Amino acid sequence: MTDAPEKPFAPACERNQEPIREVLAEVLTQPAKVLELGSGTGQHAVYMARHLPHLEWQPTDIAENLDGIRQWRREAKLRNVRDPLEVDALDAGVRLGETFDAVFTANTVHFVSWRIVNGLLAISAAHLRQGGDLLIYGPFNEDGGYTSEGNAELDAWLQERDPASGIKDRAVFNALAADYGFEAVERFRMPANNQLLRFVRGGA
Repeated sequence: MTDAPEKPFAPACERNQEPIREVLAEVLTQPAKVLELGSGTGQHAVYMARHLPHLEWQPTDIAENLDGIRQWRREAKLRNVRDPLEVDALDAGVRLGETFDAVFTANTVHFVSWRIVNGLLAISAAHLRQGGDLLIYGPFNEDGGYTSEGNAELDAWLQERDPASGIKDRAVFNALAADYGFEAVERFRMPANNQLLRFVRGGA
């Protein structure tokens, strides 16, 4: 009998999950269905669902990451975390057959190209109810420049790994989000030079 593989683990998720939870608790005060795009290891899905039991959490990611998310979900035994669904932002036309009260994504935008960012926004717009919240966590540049030396080093590493990726300028990102019907309504400054941006679909 072989041992089950260890759950995937991201130290960054361990560090940022509580600051993110604090913001979600402030913004999402009512029972809500949350669609998470790019759930990664599944750590955020389990942590948020455990500590914010009024939220029903739908994790998603590319196919190769789903088993790891399922491991976290099985171990947590939380009724408000759904089985993860395959969503690849390269397919902007993906449809899950329902709408959500909020869409959340963490540490995805800077890891991917603008093409995939467009996919994330298109999928969010297709699945978020009118007046629902789009919540995006990660580093952003301000006025075309880095907000810290650490972010500059991160961006250099990202672009060495994939020249199409990199930290996005917040104003440019906000303008693109507006093209998909999202109004930027709030910005939370987070630890380690990160931000959590809140948008509302339809400006409602």
